[in-house]
Amino acid sequence: MKPQRRTAVWIVLGVVIAGTALAADGGMGSRGGQGSGGMMGPGGMMGPPPSAGENPLKPGDAVIAEGKRLYDANCVVCHGPQGRGDGPAASALKPPPPDLRTNASKWNDGQIAAQIQSGRGAMPAYKTTLDAKAIWSIVHYVRRLQRS
Repeated sequence: MKPQRRTAVWIVLGVVIAGTALAADGGMGSRGGQGSGGMMGPGGMMGPPPSAGENPLKPGDAVIAEGKRLYDANCVVCHGPQGRGDGPAASALKPPPPDLRTNASKWNDGQIAAQIQSGRGAMPAYKTTLDAKAIWSIVHYVRRLQRS
């Protein structure tokens, strides 16, 4: 692994672990560790987030490739390379990250984008880190993972 990527993975891992500790301690304000965008539902699952609207990007090869690059840089540490929720940081998270191939398939593109923007539980909000085009590219890549 390249030194810069290794450093980025450790930084993300530290943020995730710190967020998990805050959530377990109730230190995330009114969210109470549940994250934004939904209440706990049946079986302890959180409801879907609100929608961020329609995906303005067409799912072409360049958009999918950019989504994969961004997913690998920002999401794979928790969600894993195939979106199964089995990334290297997943075992430290309670609850663990969801399997995006099944859980996110119940949501529309706008709900997935809203989730990325706002975060939830230990997942950080990416609205100040990633621009709208980047977030919608990741949504297309998540859809690709669901078909694999």
